[in-house]
Amino acid sequence: MLLRPQSDCPSDTMALTSTKQRKELGERLQSERERLGYTQEQIASLLGVPLDQYQRYETGESDPGLFRMTRLAAIGFDANFVITTERHNPVREENELLSRFRSLSMHGKSSLFMTLDALERLAPNLRRTIRKTLRSKK
Repeated sequence: MLLRPQSDCPSDTMALTSTKQRKELGERLQSERERLGYTQEQIASLLGVPLDQYQRYETGESDPGLFRMTRLAAIGFDANFVITTERHNPVREENELLSRFRSLSMHGKSSLFMTLDALERLAPNLRRTIRKTLRSKK
């Protein structure tokens, strides 16, 4: 799927280049929603948009935008599939990570572990901040 930047569109808009692309994206949104067992009403509520707005996303009449795509991913949607038609492949990612890790020097590996430790210490605070932000948007 080709996305084109547009200077006249809000930063939250993905600027899909055609009605066909929006329709295809909408079909994949519907597929993911159904895969997860949600109704349109439930997803609209979780996104904080009116039902008719969410329905326009699924019919391709409207673009959900990047902000809403990140919220859909947080709900469990495979955003990679919705945007590119390719399913998220954790095995491929894990193999790539393992390969890159093995190519690091000892110093690089040590730095990576220190970074991971720091991120783990930050994670609880980040989760709280994200939850608080999402609640305040409702």
